[in-house]
Amino acid sequence: MIIFGQISIAQKSNSLGELNQIDQKLNESIYVSTNSNSYLIGETILYKIFCIDKITNSTKTNSKVAYLQLIDSNKKSVFTHKIFLQNGVGNGDFFLPTTLETGSYKLIGYTNWMLNKGIESFFSADLYIVNPYKESPNYPMIQKEFTVDQTTADPNISFDLKTKHYQTRQQVTLGVKQQSEDIFNGKYMISVRKTDGFLSQNKTGFKPKTEGNSEIKNTNFYMPEVRGELISGKITSHASDVKNKKVAFSIIDKNPELKFTKTDDNGRFMFNLEKSNSGANIIIQVIEENKQDFTIEVDKPAAIDFSNLQFAASQFTPEFKNNITERLVSSQIENAYYNIKKDSILNPKDSVPFYGSLSTEFILDDYTRFKTMSETFTEILKGVEHSKTKDGYSIHIYDYDPNYESSLPVLVVIDGFVIEDLNELFAYDPRKVEKINVVRGMYYYGSKSFSGLIVLTSKDGSFETTSKGNFIAKPSILRPENKKMYYQPDYAANKNDRIPDYRHQLLWKPEVNLKNSNFSFYTSDVSGKFEIVLEGFSESGKPVFIRDYFEVSDSNLN
Repeated sequence: MIIFGQISIAQKSNSLGELNQIDQKLNESIYVSTNSNSYLIGETILYKIFCIDKITNSTKTNSKVAYLQLIDSNKKSVFTHKIFLQNGVGNGDFFLPTTLETGSYKLIGYTNWMLNKGIESFFSADLYIVNPYKESPNYPMIQKEFTVDQTTADPNISFDLKTKHYQTRQQVTLGVKQQSEDIFNGKYMISVRKTDGFLSQNKTGFKPKTEGNSEIKNTNFYMPEVRGELISGKITSHASDVKNKKVAFSIIDKNPELKFTKTDDNGRFMFNLEKSNSGANIIIQVIEENKQDFTIEVDKPAAIDFSNLQFAASQFTPEFKNNITERLVSSQIENAYYNIKKDSILNPKDSVPFYGSLSTEFILDDYTRFKTMSETFTEILKGVEHSKTKDGYSIHIYDYDPNYESSLPVLVVIDGFVIEDLNELFAYDPRKVEKINVVRGMYYYGSKSFSGLIVLTSKDGSFETTSKGNFIAKPSILRPENKKMYYQPDYAANKNDRIPDYRHQLLWKPEVNLKNSNFSFYTSDVSGKFEIVLEGFSESGKPVFIRDYFEVSDSNLN
């Protein structure tokens, strides 16, 4: 029902005036905080996205998905990330490969709705990337000291460091002092990184974006993703009507996803994924008796015009040349030990499956294993009956009410994929199946009704259908970035204390809760000057940007 409500907006809002009225209600903008503005290849861009009200700057909860792209000076996209937002914020990272050229880049951020207004409404920031392995132009060096910008001080919040001088591999306890309930309840990130002498790293905080004409002007209409990730397309047919046809969306995975919807008068369909699911094995299929009459076309990503992007000139301090070799060696060492120091992907919390909790579950390893699916159904699945005729297989699930019989089909799903041809089910090797869940009684899902449900989960979540035809599509769709817990050594436990530690990024916390006002981390084997930055927005939308510095000296020289 949610999907149809969104489609009706697209159909009725056929004038730019009506769309601009919707825009005034959404009223959203994007701001992106990064761990630096300048990088070497082999390093990682770490970022946090804020979806904010473009007037009050308070974090918005309208759009649930944001997009980030890195654009090179040839106005080609290096990467595109899709980020699920929680309470208006999200984060991710990108490792810079050796294929990139030295030069200026643009980091742009936007929501699906902002595509209606064009690139001038997007967030945009200049980044500088250096590839020492490739020939590059001689960028102008400027004779300027790397100075601290004192204009970023905020009297209501500050860092609390016990000392400004530390030794290598020493624990640092970083406190945050604040005197405002408004700041206390805000959303922030913290980055601790070696300065390294790049002029561009001397970044300033948030500045309101000045838009000229921010009204909607595109003739294409892009839906706001206010309830989750939208995936859309259409079906076509030369022989049948395309209206009110049932379409299923599946992510084949150990954490599967299954959605049903119906097409509108023009054969268009739209699925809404309320939760982030990074699974890339996607299947969209028409669920109709005459499905062979239909062809599925999935909408492609919007083509963004980058022609008006202006790239800043790259300028570096003299200190740059002195630090580039050390920084390059450090990143090579860190990447060599990646398997030991890699970040941890945070698996989504176990959620109630799409069929709810009212199912009977059969763990097949608890029973005698059979060679065929037919034997498995007969010997293990109580209350389930199947038969075979010359026309194929049929399945019946006995209802809770013994006096009630339904002529509706049983819904059969493997790893999120809807099995319509039961011959495919009974040809599947049951030894690949981990468990089977059975739901009795009438089952309503989306636009479909069934007389029960059978859900099979394979051991590795990688079921491959043998169905082929234009009625089934396996599109390549941009998937949301996984959340991570970023690596932090713990030298108090003497773990990996013999492993080289050449981190220039000592701490990256994209989700900072000031209720825990103390943060601890360890310095590395790298000495020099380090910068601490806290950036974000208070509860009322006040931009907050503070920083401080400390020195690290080599403990072996003391």
